[in-house]
Amino acid sequence: MHRLVIFTPGPPNGTPTQGVLIGELLASDGVDVRVVSRASTSIGRFFDIALRGLFEVAGTDSVLTNVYGGRAFVHESLAILYARLLRKRSVAVIRGGWLLDFVKRHPYWGKFILSLPDLNVTPHQFLFQGFGNMGIGVGRVIPNFIQLENYPFRMRDRAGPRFLYTRGTHEIYNPEMAVRAFGAIREKVTDATLTMAGTGDQTKVKELVRSLGLSSIVRFVGLVPKREIPELIDHHDIYIQSNRVENMPVSILEMWACGIPVVATEVGGTSHLVNSGNDGLLVASENPEALAEACLRLLKEPQLVERLSSNGRQRVEEFSWENVQSSWLDALFPNDKK
Repeated sequence: MHRLVIFTPGPPNGTPTQGVLIGELLASDGVDVRVVSRASTSIGRFFDIALRGLFEVAGTDSVLTNVYGGRAFVHESLAILYARLLRKRSVAVIRGGWLLDFVKRHPYWGKFILSLPDLNVTPHQFLFQGFGNMGIGVGRVIPNFIQLENYPFRMRDRAGPRFLYTRGTHEIYNPEMAVRAFGAIREKVTDATLTMAGTGDQTKVKELVRSLGLSSIVRFVGLVPKREIPELIDHHDIYIQSNRVENMPVSILEMWACGIPVVATEVGGTSHLVNSGNDGLLVASENPEALAEACLRLLKEPQLVERLSSNGRQRVEEFSWENVQSSWLDALFPNDKK
């Protein structure tokens, strides 16, 4: 039996990361998987990885480290160093959309750590090309995935004015842009509504909502469990995403799977994922007027809605677990003879 340790955030009450999902699905195929860490705070994850991580690495065959950068790069570095010290197969998945900027600010640290794994993986060409230009080798692109069977598809042939936002209130997601765009939409579509889901401090966003006179029509629902996302999508007509930074958003895969049209900012990996006009609409970052205009276009053009809905569902079939499973097995256990 193969043994695998996955270093990824995995708090019990949080949205499961790609690392956690990979672990669950490989475990169902007979791999002995350990996830570090299930702690709910960054300091808890640090001590869990620093203390338990070395023990777990010592007893495994392969180590998969999800690398997001920022403060987390401290304990992500520990995980990679443990694998190298104990001579275990080491695979690093470069996931953070802002990780390029982080390595540019800390070039010696970042380049040294990312030179240690046996294989670096990215989910798409954005980070693959970016790190390649910095002289950091990336050996493989393995895209993010969803379990398609969990997302019932409903073909949309027109869009109503029920808008959905799911990225939370951290500044990198720029929720204020989404609110300002919705305010502009509301001036022209008086029955428009907006649902905002996700984690983070909502104080600033709610203040903006109040200042724009939108309190009665913008609904905050907090973190929605993964299993309830399809139902949430089904009650809305247009998905908006206003990120300043992005890697490869699973949120867009979920929208495609359910058939809801997507309007997103053209940042990071999103521009490598979405073909604007074909399976979604892309607009400039920091431009709420452009976001509002794209949404208003969907309300007026049912043929465009139908095209985005149909093509999005076709695209997302590329990103099923069945299509990436063999790539992960080959990356983690390249000497497997089965």
